[in-house]
Amino acid sequence: MHQDWPSFAPAYRCAPLEPFDVTVDRLRLDSMVLHYSRITAQRWERDASTIRSWSPDSLVVALTLQGEARGTWGDLDVKTGVGSLHLADFAKASAHVSSASQTIALTVPRSVVASRGLDVATLHGVAIASHTATLLTTHLLSLRQAVPELPKGSEAMLARGVLDLLVLALAGAGRASGSAVGSRGLALLARSAIEEALGSPSLSAARLCRMLAISRSTLHRLFELEGGVQSYIRRRRLEVAREALEDTASRETIRAIAERLGFSDAAHLSRLFRSHHGMTPRDCRAEARRSATHA
Repeated sequence: MHQDWPSFAPAYRCAPLEPFDVTVDRLRLDSMVLHYSRITAQRWERDASTIRSWSPDSLVVALTLQGEARGTWGDLDVKTGVGSLHLADFAKASAHVSSASQTIALTVPRSVVASRGLDVATLHGVAIASHTATLLTTHLLSLRQAVPELPKGSEAMLARGVLDLLVLALAGAGRASGSAVGSRGLALLARSAIEEALGSPSLSAARLCRMLAISRSTLHRLFELEGGVQSYIRRRRLEVAREALEDTASRETIRAIAERLGFSDAAHLSRLFRSHHGMTPRDCRAEARRSATHA
């Protein structure tokens, strides 16, 4: 985690509502900054004087993992809670009260937001609770865990992925146009939706079309290089099954893995697994254990 971004303390006049405590981890992704924080209850106010004293030209996106907040952002009276995505223009005033909470705050420069055809000022106070907002939260939590394994120089690529998911969340709430999303964003959203529902037997092209509000032809184009969406889903299930079988610390049965990943039964998993990986699930597990013993 990079620690080169200041805290939000200069941005607000704060009054603790209980003994104050806060922990924050920060991650810089190109020109964006992520704050993963836990903080006790307090009152927050951003008025003209605080705006003059510290006003990074940014959109702040707050994703609530625990807790809630109530307040006024511009002309909007807003309540946020677990699962919500809330936006604020740092050039505008706000006042709110928050409970003890756990949040992810993403700051995006105004110029970056504008490059996707969005106006930061019109997003001030907007709150969204939707499937696409959840996808962004899940992605940012996974990103935090993956940071130690990521190669240097990947920040710009990661930032583009985060921005795509943010724009998709806004589009789902009618706050961004389809042109702002683009095919790359739709592909990312489709893959994220598949990962979330990978274990559901009802995961299908028709269900994805309904979730993403796109046509079958559009969905086909997104997965054309993958041999179609059903082929992609089947391959991801088999890849995840192999990861589970190679986990030598796991006691999960092959039958349980099949049920968890949406296969009709263990025999169905075994047939497809052998066709794709060239061995049975049982042989895959045995090989992983032999390798661990000789390591």
